[in-house]
Amino acid sequence: MRMSLSDAIITLMDDSAYRALTVEEIARIFSSTKLEREEVKKTLRQLSSEGKIIIDSKKRCNLPEKKGYEKGILSINARGYGFISREDGDVFIAPPDTAYAMNGDEVLYKITKHPANGLRAEGFVHSIIKRNTDIIVGQFSKSKNFGFVIPDDNRIGYDIFIPKKLFNHAKHGDIVSCQIIRYPEKGMKPEGMVLQVIGRNRNLLVDIESELVQRKITREFPIKVSKQVQLLSAEISPKERSKREVFDELIYTIDGSDSKDLDDAISIKYAKSGYELGVYIADVSHFVTENSPLDKEALSRGTSIYFANQVVPMLPEKLSNNLCSLNPNEEKLVLALKMVFNKKGKLIEHKISEGIIVSKHRLVYEDVSDFLENGEGKILEIGDKELEESLQIAKELADLLREKRFKRGSIDFDFPETKYEVQGDAVTKVGVREMRIANHIIEEFMIAANETVAEAMYLQEIPILYRVHEEPNPEKIEVIYDNVRALDLKVKKHRDGRIFPSDIQYIIDQSNEIQQKDLIHYSLLRAMQKAKYSSKETEHFGLASKYYTHFTSPIRRYPDLQTHRIIKEMLSGKLNLGRIKHYESILEEVARKTSEAEVKAIDVERKVDDILACYYMSDYIGEIFEGKIINFVSFGIFVKLENTIEGLIRYSEIRKTKFAKNHLEHSVEEEMRQRYKIGDIIEVVVEQVDFSFREVILTFSY
Repeated sequence: MRMSLSDAIITLMDDSAYRALTVEEIARIFSSTKLEREEVKKTLRQLSSEGKIIIDSKKRCNLPEKKGYEKGILSINARGYGFISREDGDVFIAPPDTAYAMNGDEVLYKITKHPANGLRAEGFVHSIIKRNTDIIVGQFSKSKNFGFVIPDDNRIGYDIFIPKKLFNHAKHGDIVSCQIIRYPEKGMKPEGMVLQVIGRNRNLLVDIESELVQRKITREFPIKVSKQVQLLSAEISPKERSKREVFDELIYTIDGSDSKDLDDAISIKYAKSGYELGVYIADVSHFVTENSPLDKEALSRGTSIYFANQVVPMLPEKLSNNLCSLNPNEEKLVLALKMVFNKKGKLIEHKISEGIIVSKHRLVYEDVSDFLENGEGKILEIGDKELEESLQIAKELADLLREKRFKRGSIDFDFPETKYEVQGDAVTKVGVREMRIANHIIEEFMIAANETVAEAMYLQEIPILYRVHEEPNPEKIEVIYDNVRALDLKVKKHRDGRIFPSDIQYIIDQSNEIQQKDLIHYSLLRAMQKAKYSSKETEHFGLASKYYTHFTSPIRRYPDLQTHRIIKEMLSGKLNLGRIKHYESILEEVARKTSEAEVKAIDVERKVDDILACYYMSDYIGEIFEGKIINFVSFGIFVKLENTIEGLIRYSEIRKTKFAKNHLEHSVEEEMRQRYKIGDIIEVVVEQVDFSFREVILTFSY
């Protein structure tokens, strides 16, 4: 095969004997006519813009790595400086050295100062490879002949200039989205055009919508998808019915009171050997066929996004809340997994099949927990003795599975999760999202189902998407071990240097009753790798599972839908060698896309939580709260309030007070007054809410 011009140029520069040639010299090597020379120069410029080569001020060309340059994603801090994340630590980029790159841009950079004495590396941006910011949301400021969009995201660092002809009917003070049409250069601000007016006045709903627009998250579905959905029907054809097993037993769902996309149901009873558990998962793949418009849109979204009382669904409402949702007293198509456990909670047999069910009850976590914990509540009002017995058996098995899981080393980070209640454009209540017995029952049953399916597919050498969680970084864990030993706690070390989940849980259990509990738990959590999807089987470290997949939520997660599709082909005998090769060729790309979509969704949910926290606490300016110190950073002290909302005490905001920081002991000492440590309970005053930074600003109550 003939080598392309780009590859030939790269090969030339990669040769050990290559010396830095100029653009003209390289053009002469690869051309014999003026037209060809221009084509070579064009190719060199293209390679340079892609970061594959560098062209210095004297027009000499070389490979970036030969000159110490690397590729990375630049993150800009609200205070103007940037950093690039690397496995061995971040690289600090001072404001003058960003080369006008914006937050999220892919850049070519070079390290000028390597890390030493606890300080991070420093570097500069050489060039911008790819712009990753093109949509900006902010407030429109209008003058007679031009306007500006002042970004909500204070990491942008620039106001966006808007020519009068590109106002698009925006008025002064409107919250708008705009598209950048020219990026910043020396002496010039970025220029843009208004795309839409999100709201006339800033409020909670407008701020949430602004966050979605900024992240290019849309609620609406393309016309092709809507047309496909219109043709879908809940009717089960005789042909479809004939190939499915009908499960005529006590089946029910247990979900949150506000859930509408019910994708899992259970049944349970005693068996001769112990327990028979049925897990029934909505057969979304029956409606979402491969490579259809609906399938492509679901893959591009990757996951549903949940916040407050809203959802941006992966699938249109007709599917997520109707056709696929396992609503009570309706015939539904499912993938059924029957599992038999012995009296010690060990799985002894299982069967996967395509099925039809009718859920008898739509139960709620709180009601089931009230019944199982206190013997009271709405479950008793139903008056169904068979249901009551079923729930008691479910608790028995879930307790066995949970105990067994923790014995093998599964990690349990018990961090309280904040729950916001929203009515209209107001946050009316903040509290802790409780994990009670009913939540644990469903959690254990779904973990068991995911493990069972993953192992079954692995042993049959059938390609699926695995949910993997790799071992934590040993160097980060070793630092935590040193801190733990300093607190007179024990750690487990192994001769081969390996880290096991039980080692982490051992530290968590020891630290649960000490003041530094939060410090240790958060440090361990930050040392963990991020869970992701992969076509290759790898142990799930956090769950201490050898095989793990996501099978139980196909309405809201694309990897589950993808795995269902493969399982159904296996069950129907259609998974031949050609189809196996097809899935092997696409699964890693599906894993990459869905892992990225999950990270994006988590980030959006956190950003919306920050917005909700700011709006809620804005009603409590000047009021005193009790809180716990959870972290010290270079600019202040983070405090978690009783209602679980986090606030910041900025050192700069505390008048006439200086602090001496002790990084080793994770404390600060206020000059001439008091020493504060992580875990201390203190009284604070809500001083202000900073919407630009989305921070609740606190100060000491004295």
